[in-house]
Amino acid sequence: MSETCKQAHVVLPAASFLEKSGTFTNGERRIQKVQKVVEPIEGTKADGQILCDIINKMGYSQADYDPDTLLQEISSIVPFFEGVKWDELGKNGKQWPVGPGGKETEILHIDSFKRGKGKFHFAEYKETNEVTTHKKEYPYIITTNRELEHYNSGTMTRRTNNALILTEDVLLIHPDDAARHFIQEGDMVCVESPRGKVDIKARVTDEVKPGILSTTFHFPELQLNTITSSERDSEALCPEYKVASVNIRKSRLK
Repeated sequence: MSETCKQAHVVLPAASFLEKSGTFTNGERRIQKVQKVVEPIEGTKADGQILCDIINKMGYSQADYDPDTLLQEISSIVPFFEGVKWDELGKNGKQWPVGPGGKETEILHIDSFKRGKGKFHFAEYKETNEVTTHKKEYPYIITTNRELEHYNSGTMTRRTNNALILTEDVLLIHPDDAARHFIQEGDMVCVESPRGKVDIKARVTDEVKPGILSTTFHFPELQLNTITSSERDSEALCPEYKVASVNIRKSRLK
């Protein structure tokens, strides 16, 4: 389980993508099939079935999960899914809108948009509250990224030989900033924010700009979330994990 999952009161044992059938829709508007190739391991269920079980527990009679009947229900509610049928998706799926006869729409806009010309809105840059509040005492920004070998907290990838390729999170720091704090390649750096601090190994590189620090969060034992903030962006209300005000110093740890 992930470190987050370990904090849960209830854990629902969902099957993997190879153990269940359903559809997903990508950014190309393509509705594609996922078809079960092996049975779920004992004690686990498809997430669709888990939701059905919860609905039944809440007092509403619900049939067992079936990707075909679920897609029928979606098609009856979502207008641009109207003509989508499970047994007609084939190998490459279909791009919505799908008409009543099952005809997909490969190109959505050709000469114009439905509303006519595109409408653009100017949004003036606004500095995040995290920076305006803390930049005097915490002049650096730390942002998070990912490396190829691992995904997010490494819940899956660290169970594979990928764990032998990439073994730790490191702090990317520009040579100018490193020199200012007498930090050299491989030194431990204390990164402190208004919420807390972590110690992490330095990688001195020009891959980041002066004033910007960057690291991954593949290794939960580092507890990187200790220094991130609860600020959210104004539109999607997503947490600002990629903008945290911090200060740095050479750590006493080796």
